[in-house]
Amino acid sequence: MKVIAASLAALLLLAAVSGVLFYLAQEPVYQAQPLPSVRVGDPGHNLVGPDWSGRPHAGREAGQAAGALSQVDATRK
Repeated sequence: MKVIAASLAALLLLAAVSGVLFYLAQEPVYQAQPLPSVRVGDPGHNLVGPDWSGRPHAGREAGQAAGALSQVDATRK
């Protein structure tokens, strides 16, 4: 019984020490891997064009794409 109690005590001590050491060894990503080329605060200008509204075009252009596909299928038959 003494061996089991001693092994549990050693296990708890080892777990506590390793937990503290792992905690001290960690550093945040922004310190460990600084990436100076990444612009988080400034997205730039005109990234998608002047007429971009932010909404995808699901109406006319989707219909044109479907019509183009049906024309391709008709020429293959």
